[in-house]
Amino acid sequence: MKKVCPVCKSEYDGGEVFCPVDAARLVSASQAEPPPTGGDPLVGAVFDKYKVVRRIGEGGMGLVYESLHTVIEKRVAMKVLRDDFSSRPEVVERFRQEAKSASRIGHEHIVDISDFGTTPTGSSYFVMEFLEGEDLASVLAREHTLSVERTASIVLQCCRALGAAHVKGIVHRDMKPENIFLTKREDQLDFVKIVDFGIAKMSDIETAGAPGRKLTKTGMIFGTPEYMSPEQAAGKELDHRVDVYALGVILFECLTGRVPFVGDTFMGILTQHMFEEVPPLRAVHPHVQCSAELEAVIYKALAKKPEDRFGSMEELGEAIQEAMQGRISKATLQGFGEAVKARPKAPRTVSAAPTAEMPVAGSSAGRNAMLVVVALLLVAGGAAGVFFALKKDAPEVATTDLATPPGVGSVPSPVVDDAGAAAPEEDAGAEVAEASTVPVRVETRPSDGAEIRVEGSDTLRCEPSPCTLELPVGEAVTVHARRGRYSGEIELTPSTPSTVQIMLVARRSRPTMAGTMDEGTSTPASTMMTGGGDLKIPTIFQ
Repeated sequence: MKKVCPVCKSEYDGGEVFCPVDAARLVSASQAEPPPTGGDPLVGAVFDKYKVVRRIGEGGMGLVYESLHTVIEKRVAMKVLRDDFSSRPEVVERFRQEAKSASRIGHEHIVDISDFGTTPTGSSYFVMEFLEGEDLASVLAREHTLSVERTASIVLQCCRALGAAHVKGIVHRDMKPENIFLTKREDQLDFVKIVDFGIAKMSDIETAGAPGRKLTKTGMIFGTPEYMSPEQAAGKELDHRVDVYALGVILFECLTGRVPFVGDTFMGILTQHMFEEVPPLRAVHPHVQCSAELEAVIYKALAKKPEDRFGSMEELGEAIQEAMQGRISKATLQGFGEAVKARPKAPRTVSAAPTAEMPVAGSSAGRNAMLVVVALLLVAGGAAGVFFALKKDAPEVATTDLATPPGVGSVPSPVVDDAGAAAPEEDAGAEVAEASTVPVRVETRPSDGAEIRVEGSDTLRCEPSPCTLELPVGEAVTVHARRGRYSGEIELTPSTPSTVQIMLVARRSRPTMAGTMDEGTSTPASTMMTGGGDLKIPTIFQ
């Protein structure tokens, strides 16, 4: 669909979102000009108890009109399928599905659809509630970015609505700011109504066991490129986690003023979704107002693999609420990150076989051990931060170059000399026995640049992250990371070259209660101090 810049009126046919001339968000041609009042045969027409008043907008497959129910005199919105689509049975069926999907969910944050019929010209239509307000895309075009509080409120409402849809087996598949309508209800200004279920997937219709009724198939690509998940971009089988990804993009856009991936072509954007890493928020908007906890939520929602994202809208909503309170939810911690390959320029070394204290990286035992440590940190509550250890693929046979980490098993990996010849087995065994340290690369999220140090050591440190530490093999160590008021730590027993990530979390002083003693001090809580200062509560208020 051709898009137009509302400022300079330039037209674009590609996948652009913003005008490259003045940075204004592009709109459809009909949105750029006032809706026509003359020449439209439907305007003024009366049929099936409805009088069409005026055209007010358009969706992906149809035109939207303000209409009046002639019997009860109620304002409604009527969405009419475009004439060029009305002769295509598969499109008509999908249009019917949109009405069926939204009406089946029955949620306050999803537009209510009350009727379905055919116009005198033979086009299908459905009737929905009339909404006064504007969509999120229009808000972003005007304000560019939103506050963290406003963004969280809008996305949390979307989570509740989409969660209800997923329970009914319906996946939206085209979540974007244009489909998030903001209206007013009582005292709530940004009351969300999700619209346009035109390409929604209904599990009871699109199943492999229902030949002749499937509206989509593997390999077909539907959606808006800027908000499409990697599996959606690749035309693979989809589930509800494509909506999780789309909300991650919307979170990113509301806070930074730009989607994570932009490009000049449709396929250029899809390729980035599939293969490029999500840019740091501050690389897009240096002055973005976003906590490390919420940034971690965004990264997890935008994971390339569906299984690495939040498993449900309920988990995503809980994670956002926890982040707004300065905490990280268990769902945000679980399975965070991807395997990171060792860098080829790291020192050459041969590691000993894995010890009982350090499970093999990437194995189920290793993952379980990491999750146990995370659980202990959450229970203890005193840790400055939490960590994510990355699983690492390790082939059974490998050279000593860290670009391909050494294998793990009962038989030591062969040692290769400078000429490329394998050394005798007894020499390889001797070198393994002599290995006393192993390189561990330390990265920090949501951004690098932290100071790294090993607890209890004055020499084992490096900065800024990402950087590499030479750690003793088989010895348990605690690695700390700190950048400003953000810090975190990880406990590990290294045995092989690996990469770990430490989540940086803002340090916060614990609140104290009146009449109690501050933990670890003899100072009464009635003399509460902020951040170690000397601001005391006056006696009259104690």
